Amino acid sequence: MIAELIQAGFRLSGTRDARLARGLAWAVAEGLCAAAPYPLLYLLLRQVLAGSATPGGILGIGLAMAACVLLRIAAGRIGMPLVFGGTYAMMGAARLRVAGHLRRLPMGWFGGQRGGDLGARLTSDLELVENLWSHFLGVFVSGLAMPAFLALFLLWLDWRLALVMLAGIPLALLAMALAQRALARTGARMVAANAAAQSALLEYVQGIAVVRGFGRFGQAFERLRAVLDAQHAAMLAAEVRPAPWLVAYGLVLETGYVGLLLAGAWRIAQGTLAPEVLVCFLVLALPVYRQLFDVGLSTMLLRFARRALARIEALLAEPPLPEPAAAQAPEGHAIVFEGVRFAYAPGAPAALEGVSCVIAANTLTAVVGPSGAGKSTLVHLIARLWDVDAGAIRIGGADLRAIGSQALYRHVAMVFQDVVLFSGTVLDNLCIGRPGATREEAIAAARRAQAHGFIAALPQGYDTVLDEGGASLSGGERQRISIARALLKDAPIVLLDEATASVDPSAEADIQQALSELARGRTVVVIAHRLHNVRHAGHILVLDQGRLVAQGRHDGLLAQGGVYARLWAAQSCPPPSEKAAEAAFS
Repeated sequence: MIAELIQAGFRLSGTRDARLARGLAWAVAEGLCAAAPYPLLYLLLRQVLAGSATPGGILGIGLAMAACVLLRIAAGRIGMPLVFGGTYAMMGAARLRVAGHLRRLPMGWFGGQRGGDLGARLTSDLELVENLWSHFLGVFVSGLAMPAFLALFLLWLDWRLALVMLAGIPLALLAMALAQRALARTGARMVAANAAAQSALLEYVQGIAVVRGFGRFGQAFERLRAVLDAQHAAMLAAEVRPAPWLVAYGLVLETGYVGLLLAGAWRIAQGTLAPEVLVCFLVLALPVYRQLFDVGLSTMLLRFARRALARIEALLAEPPLPEPAAAQAPEGHAIVFEGVRFAYAPGAPAALEGVSCVIAANTLTAVVGPSGAGKSTLVHLIARLWDVDAGAIRIGGADLRAIGSQALYRHVAMVFQDVVLFSGTVLDNLCIGRPGATREEAIAAARRAQAHGFIAALPQGYDTVLDEGGASLSGGERQRISIARALLKDAPIVLLDEATASVDPSAEADIQQALSELARGRTVVVIAHRLHNVRHAGHILVLDQGRLVAQGRHDGLLAQGGVYARLWAAQSCPPPSEKAAEAAFS
């Protein structure tokens, strides 16, 4: 099992750190040094009982025992840092590998995952494997080596009595196997309960404002309590179910000690065994049995490690978006949809069906339609957050799948309603799309995005550290930082989910002015929720139930009637910032 764990760790990290093998070799040496004093103790005991012990001999044996202790300390001091260094380096590589793999997965995969389960794989599962590798592996190897060396010594000393001592071990291993079997049944339930508890806690914390706003404290808390009670029951079962077999495992080992005592006494009575040999066996059997019991308990942890490794390996086995062997460079920035069909899951209704259109380069194209029409899906497909099920999307004549993700993201920038800001400074967040940008370039982009004023007013300006999600900033401020980093990236294609839909009117004019800077000289595709903001767009795509039902300019679409005209009539009262919108998109 230990070899399986090591091999699985190598597969997980994708690398082999030579320090780990050297560290485990030193752990074996540490086990040998831990076992060495016992034969010396037997030698001393034999001399004492035979009456041949001398002060010099006793001193020599004492010095040899002290040397064994010092060597054990030295082996541990050399080996443990090697084990820690190797395992932490490998698990660091494993974390980066998992993160890199997640980056290449289609967004649809994340939609089908429970947040708590995915979070458990990335945190508790990886942490369990890391702790076992760093804190357990070397100790386990050393602890297994010590009884093995002692057993070899006892076999040499008196093989018949050693066989009596070891006779109960197969039965003890059977009890341990039954304990692991019981744990396997309850462990899966415990893992599922832990994931459900993480999801419930996350939902409760994130929804606390809604709970408080609607006064549903009791109902929400009772639902959380039920999930946590289920977790408690699952964890209790995982502890209790294997317990009888663990007790049986220890009982068999202790019975072996009693059997050793009786067999030794019987042989002494027959005159076939020296008393000092029996005393030595009785003394050495205790650390052997104790170490075997500890190793047996450790295998229970290995069971959890194997389960955690399997869950992480299953994550790495999820197929990423395919990448071309040789990336094809787009010639221009026109976007063409050719009979595109897409569904979020096999067998699910199509989110887009038979969409064919041309989005001309260096123009603004608005995508409109009722809720659920497929607007966001169309824009997300341009960014290749998913691959189409049928048809093709081309940029500059090249299929998105032939361009490759890395090259594609150099051509595309995205600004959506739900702005994601990361923990770090404002400058770090501005430069996320262009890490090599200078401070002056970032400030210039912030000025163009109408963000410099409020950033300069922050306690440390551009060096102000934002909390998680940028919660200390207003929605309009977060949106302008998002626009500034898109400006700094300077991609020729910009995808916008109407950035003013969820901000207050006081910030809307500033954001519209920032968007006018972003749209200048680029191919812009904007999801429009307020038709007044895009009525001067060069081209408008009208979606309904996943199909492209009309396209053209505002006046022509109004004259045609249909979906666009109904939406316009429903939004007949223009918003206060109509003039700013006209300036941004004219």
